[in-house]
Amino acid sequence: MGAVGSVQLDGVFPGAARYRELGTVPWPGGVRERGADWETFPYRERHLQCVWADESIRPARLVSAAGEEVTVCSPGEWNLEAGPDFLGAVLVVGSGRRHITGDVEVHVRPGDWTSHEHGADPRYSGVVAHVTYIPGRLPDGALPAGTLEIPLRDALRSDPSFGFGDIDITSYPYAALPATPRPCESALAQRSQDFREELLDSAGEERLRLKTGRMVESIRERGEDQAFYEETMCALGYKHNRGAFRRLARALPFDVLREEAEGNKEHGYSLLLGVAGLLPSSPSASWPEETRRFVRRLWDCWWRQESRWESQRLPADAWRLAGVRPQNHPRRRLAAAAALFAGGKAPVERLAELDVGSPGTWFERAGEMFTDAGRSGFWGRHLGLSSGRTESDVAVVGKRRAAAILSNVVIPFLAAAGVPVEPLLRRLPPEQDNSVLRRTAFALFGHDHNTAMYESGLRQQGLLQVFHDFCLPDRSGCADCALVRALDDTRERS
Repeated sequence: MGAVGSVQLDGVFPGAARYRELGTVPWPGGVRERGADWETFPYRERHLQCVWADESIRPARLVSAAGEEVTVCSPGEWNLEAGPDFLGAVLVVGSGRRHITGDVEVHVRPGDWTSHEHGADPRYSGVVAHVTYIPGRLPDGALPAGTLEIPLRDALRSDPSFGFGDIDITSYPYAALPATPRPCESALAQRSQDFREELLDSAGEERLRLKTGRMVESIRERGEDQAFYEETMCALGYKHNRGAFRRLARALPFDVLREEAEGNKEHGYSLLLGVAGLLPSSPSASWPEETRRFVRRLWDCWWRQESRWESQRLPADAWRLAGVRPQNHPRRRLAAAAALFAGGKAPVERLAELDVGSPGTWFERAGEMFTDAGRSGFWGRHLGLSSGRTESDVAVVGKRRAAAILSNVVIPFLAAAGVPVEPLLRRLPPEQDNSVLRRTAFALFGHDHNTAMYESGLRQQGLLQVFHDFCLPDRSGCADCALVRALDDTRERS
């Protein structure tokens, strides 16, 4: 496989361009080609806002562009109205420990302040910190007097466990939508069913195009096998443990796992559990005998390697286990990871053997890669270490989770590696339904719409893209809906 460049992605996802043509200005979050003064950032400004808002992922040590250390006592209140992103932040700056209180604006690059014309907007006069991903300084007088310029890039890159893809941007504050009917529903009601379906299809392609751009960058930095390994591990971690799974994938890289396991999946599993810090110290007397034998076998593998990996072992607080369903426990998911990556042919090789020109067969075999992972081992008939053997098989990776991995990891990976994935797009299986999908569908089509319209995985991706592009950043309570304006523009141009 050979990685494609970001500039080629419209050829891979032709429908994405139709979605972007809805608007008269560039769509947010687009993947742009590199230039002499350009640095690719294939995520959203909102990802940076989440970093600033959340102490658990914001770098503990920040340094301003002027070289002063900055301590964030309070990031401020997330502003859901027009104006700066955060209001009333409290910062302590420099060796003199001077306190600064005021508003914070977050951008990808310093020049966004100027291009967004904030300097002429009185609502931004109280900004005391301009937080950006890419380092750089604006000319004197561009920002309010005394404004700190705080770049995040280098601090974030220094944290090997951090990944923008692990941030669930929907779990942070956003404006609530008013009761139906909503402006977008009224606007779409005037369009044909074909138009509404094409909107979701093209939006879905745009979402996959953006994911592919991010995968291109990951492959460039880490290589195909490690990039695929990391993203699959994150998907196995679900929402609560994505970051911990990525951290584990970097502490125990793909090639090292393969070499240490020597083709033995159980050896690989013991290594994953040991480095994760999730291998029980000893079998409990209350466990069934089958479980005690299983854990003893894992320790027989792990004790020979434990001292070598002590410095890499994840701390207990890296994992969020409270409230996690037994089926989703990281110990079970790591069994699937071991089956996928520690023994047999590597997943990237297996995917390369599948014919994308036969979508039905492709999805069947690709899906089985994940649903069969760990099925024949201990966890195929157990939900926990203390529970007995189940009467029937319990999937380690269910069909809906496998569908999510296919849509969010496998398709973007193949596209980034140069595989023509267009024949697969209309056959993407649906993922697990969630509140964001329902919320967006109700906003677009009303409470009485036919849910069959978005039963495909591609259209689910489309709903998510519309949500992220329009609903999530909306600060007007739908009164100034950007989607409605875009739809009106396309009607006038047609």
